[in-house]
Amino acid sequence: MELYRNKILFSTYLLSLYLLVVAFSMAYVQLGEVQHLLIIHFDSYNEVPDFLGSKDNVYGILLIGLVLNVLNAFLAITFYYRERFLSYLLAFSSVLISVLILLTISVIIAVN
Repeated sequence: MELYRNKILFSTYLLSLYLLVVAFSMAYVQLGEVQHLLIIHFDSYNEVPDFLGSKDNVYGILLIGLVLNVLNAFLAITFYYRERFLSYLLAFSSVLISVLILLTISVIIAVN
């Protein structure tokens, strides 16, 4: 089955990729000139940053999101004729993953 024939699956994966592109463009524009270490994780209990990283770590988060979306798309295509509900669940979980990554990138930009 080609992914573009089912409009629901195609539109959810298209939305998921669009959200990742928005997150990448936000990171590229906002963190393009940054040379210092970025706060990736902040411990609110001790009020100190636990994890510092570079721009590469932020781009790594985006790459993990892209890999998860591609893996979910492959699994959705594989399971489409066996269990259609599982394909839809994988598609909507890809959108959820992309939204969470977009929020993560937004928080990293806001903290730094």
